[in-house]
Amino acid sequence: MTSVDRPAKRIPKAHPEEWPSIIAALVGAGATTLFLWSDPGFRPSADLAWAIPGWVALAYLFIQIVCVLVSTNQLRALGILDAVVAIVPVTAAIVTGVEWMLGRLPLSSYQVNVLATMLVVGFGEFLLTIWVRLALNRRSVSVEPSEVITRG
Repeated sequence: MTSVDRPAKRIPKAHPEEWPSIIAALVGAGATTLFLWSDPGFRPSADLAWAIPGWVALAYLFIQIVCVLVSTNQLRALGILDAVVAIVPVTAAIVTGVEWMLGRLPLSSYQVNVLATMLVVGFGEFLLTIWVRLALNRRSVSVEPSEVITRG
């Protein structure tokens, strides 16, 4: 069989163990940004609501830590898509913060708290992902799975 006769092999964009982390980052960034932009000036009626952003951020960070540690335990090289998507919450928080500072987005003090929490947790998760991928893992980071190609 020649190389022309070989069927094309589909190369996945991300490894299966990275998908929960990618989905959590995209859903978290999207939901928080939607909350901040859809109802500017929102003020909660209960004082207990001020604790919700911190607990949600803690749960998000826990999910991301578990996903990163599970993917670190794999034997093959990891994809870079998870590390790239990890910056999405930080970017969304920075854009929202700039719009708020320019006066285009009137946020309440509660929403500024949510925005600051999103920025700190997103940045922490991004640094954690990069640190685990490059320092703890000590394996290569690749865009596609590593394969040994033999020519005959």
